[in-house]
Amino acid sequence: MTPPTTTNRFALLADAIIDDELLTNTIVDVDAADTLPLFIACPVLDHETGQTLEHGQLRRHPKYKATWDTSYADEIFRLCQGGGKHPTKPNQQQITGTNTMRPIMFHDIPHDQKGDIAHTQVFCEVRPTKADPNLTRVTIGGNTINYIGDCGTKIASLETVKLTINSTLSTPNAEYMTMDLSNFYLGTPLDRPEFVRIKLSIIPQEVIDAYGLDKYAYNGWIYFIITKGMYGLKQAGKLANELLATRLFGQGYYQCATTPGLWRHKWRPVIFALIVNDFGVQYTGRQHANHLLVALSEHYEVTTDWTGTKFSGIDLKWDYAKRTCRLTMNGYIQDVRRPHPIWTSRSNKSTTLPSPLTSIGKSSTEPRHN
Repeated sequence: MTPPTTTNRFALLADAIIDDELLTNTIVDVDAADTLPLFIACPVLDHETGQTLEHGQLRRHPKYKATWDTSYADEIFRLCQGGGKHPTKPNQQQITGTNTMRPIMFHDIPHDQKGDIAHTQVFCEVRPTKADPNLTRVTIGGNTINYIGDCGTKIASLETVKLTINSTLSTPNAEYMTMDLSNFYLGTPLDRPEFVRIKLSIIPQEVIDAYGLDKYAYNGWIYFIITKGMYGLKQAGKLANELLATRLFGQGYYQCATTPGLWRHKWRPVIFALIVNDFGVQYTGRQHANHLLVALSEHYEVTTDWTGTKFSGIDLKWDYAKRTCRLTMNGYIQDVRRPHPIWTSRSNKSTTLPSPLTSIGKSSTEPRHN
């Protein structure tokens, strides 16, 4: 099979593919090697066939349809008001909603924004080490959104990250840890609502039943109003960053004026580099790092790594006694070669992978999910 070609093999949203139209208008024969569109950077590799499958193909595949239908339904529930049946508590929802978007009647959309209605783009990822290994993410795609405000966001550069690491090694008794914020975009209110549409025919039936979506249908589409940040909205990153800055400023943290993405505290020995929702934190005294953790935990779900062994995709191997830190990207070459099964088979014919489906890419525009 000839692997899909794209200018960036790992940019899932590099091309303007409307997932809704791909799923409903394209008949995919998953057993034919020449049916995959060559302009798609597909995220899931089926090791039984050697083919890469994207969202629409996974949901048409008889073997994987049920799994990815459920995953897609869970993602819509998470973005909306929740839903799904809890396996052990019948009166409790399985998925808690974030109230990021909700269905709306087409005639309730303001007339001046009906030309700005966006479409969705969906990517899937297999994470074998997670409790729920099959991840679906809905993002906003297209160029129809007309947001006239500033969308730029200051993030730390690789040089800033390395300088923070060097500072940790050269500061007596300093240590390094990392933090990651979950649903960073989804908790940020938008300064104006946006609108998106999804074909009714591709929405899982349990979502249609839970929200009574039939009554919202307009020419075969369901329209949603978005009131909080979503991945793909060009203003979401800046708004989320500004809200984070406001919350941290009240706790004594500020961003350095001349170094984007580098933050300090007014008096505590804490410095951190911030890349979207990833914190690489230098601290002297755990109580000071805990102060930052508590400040963030008031508003976000925070995952911590006190060993500081991974930051923004970079693996860190610390030796405080020798004052060294080795930076690597473990598994990078394997990930690069994975879209080309013929390469793997030539170099190592006995290679086996733990799952029949394996993720081979991540969105270049979104922070990672844990």
